[in-house]
Amino acid sequence: MLCTVVDIRGDYALVRYTDTGVESEVALALLPFGVDIGDTLKFENYEFSRV
Repeated sequence: MLCTVVDIRGDYALVRYTDTGVESEVALALLPFGVDIGDTLKFENYEFSRV
C-alpha cells in the first residue's frame, strides 16, 4: 500500500493511505530515517520504505 506523510507530531507521523484515504498515526521509529512531510512511502510486509 502507498501512503503519504501528512504531518509529524512529536514521535509520530500522520500518514494517509492513497487507496482508502484513511489517516493513521505511525511511530517515527517504524519509518525510514529522515522521513519528512510530503514523502511517499510503501507499506509492504509490515515495513515502510521510500518510493
